[in-house]
Amino acid sequence: MIRRAARGWIFLALALLLAACAAPPPIPSALGGLPRTHTLQGGDALREINRLHGKSIPSRDGFVAHYERDGAVAMLYVSRAYLGPIARWQLSRMVAGIRRGASNAEGRFTHLKAREQDGLALYSALGLGQIHYFYRSEATIVWLAADPEVARQALADTVRLMR
Repeated sequence: MIRRAARGWIFLALALLLAACAAPPPIPSALGGLPRTHTLQGGDALREINRLHGKSIPSRDGFVAHYERDGAVAMLYVSRAYLGPIARWQLSRMVAGIRRGASNAEGRFTHLKAREQDGLALYSALGLGQIHYFYRSEATIVWLAADPEVARQALADTVRLMR
């Protein structure tokens, strides 16, 4: 009995180790026809994401990428939690906050909608003059903020590249 339990713990430890070693998704060079103009990675990106939330979000890695051309803008915020269940909990907290009308450091989001797309539970909201899309893929949370004229294509590119 003890050996079986020990094997279970060893298997769990190895699974957690493999999950922690998974490579982060690459930063797209363009979204919605907009080239990437600059990025923040690692600690700098997580500080920016925390600033936007107005609190510290437990994450192990992330990036923020800015895309722009001819006045059209998209921003991609990606954070990686330590484990998938943590990311699931974080996403549920974001959804609940938007539903109850909470605001972040930048402002308030409205018109929250949820749908299934390409096997993802995809959320969208309006705010700050942009369309915001967000979802979770394993331990990664992806948030795309895009100007309306590029939002649909930027979303298609994001979902295709950030799985």
